Amino acid sequence: MAVVMLFVDGIGIGEPDPASNPIARFPSPFLSIFKGQSLPSLPFDGLIVPTDPRMDVPGLPQSATGQTALLTGVNAAQALGRHVSGFPGPTLRKILAADSIFLKLERAGRVGTFINAFTPEYFERPARRISATTWSLRASSFPFRMVEQELQQDRAISHDLTNEFLAQLGYRVPIRTPQRSAEILAEIAGSVDFCLFEFILTDLVGHRGDLNRAEVVLQRLNAFLETLLSRVDLNRHTVLLTSDHGNFEDLSVSTHTTNPVPTLVWGKDRHSLADRIQRIEDVPGAILSLLSAATPA
Repeated sequence: MAVVMLFVDGIGIGEPDPASNPIARFPSPFLSIFKGQSLPSLPFDGLIVPTDPRMDVPGLPQSATGQTALLTGVNAAQALGRHVSGFPGPTLRKILAADSIFLKLERAGRVGTFINAFTPEYFERPARRISATTWSLRASSFPFRMVEQELQQDRAISHDLTNEFLAQLGYRVPIRTPQRSAEILAEIAGSVDFCLFEFILTDLVGHRGDLNRAEVVLQRLNAFLETLLSRVDLNRHTVLLTSDHGNFEDLSVSTHTTNPVPTLVWGKDRHSLADRIQRIEDVPGAILSLLSAATPA
């Protein structure tokens, strides 16, 4: 079996207010989950786990500490005594190097991959501008997937699901539909034990408060999920969607929120996986426990 982890940046469970919450204004079959309402039924027999991103530290949850927790199982905010925004600094990078889910998979004889496509220029950034997801993969010997190799060969996907961002950077890449990106992910998932995909547009839109762009992003994400869940063999594999903090669900503010984030689980052993998760730092341990009982890819 394989576990596919969809990290959707900055999406929480908010109020059912169409004026501030784009998920209330533009209903989603997957993400229309609201405060004060019963949990809805999900397509493909999915489960919903409202998940606490606060890590028992006052203040608004932030990206660097939240993503580190999601990728290591370490309460990163408590380790630093505060929530940290942006990219991980030296202390968080040490946590990622020691406790990355990719490193633990490799030591257990498993195969993991990060399906997002990278440009060579990305690795020329200073360390302070490198994402937690990147540091997590770097902790292992699993290779990165590159634009001019794997993406061109339909063995990687862009963070925006369409390659439009890469085309704007000047790369000669095919413009894809979210459905095609989902097909590529589904094809790769069957050849590994763990596959991570990072979708950041939700957090970007949340900070900008752009309701029109929010509709486009939701439509893109809905189309991607519909195709992915129809293509992945859910009798053999598990798909998990989660986030690091709230943001997108409340465009009345430009900051993050303290709202719980939605962890959505589909497929094989979904009940077992969902039962292990209450907080974001529970996610990697739950995945590793599930894979430890399965036959390696």
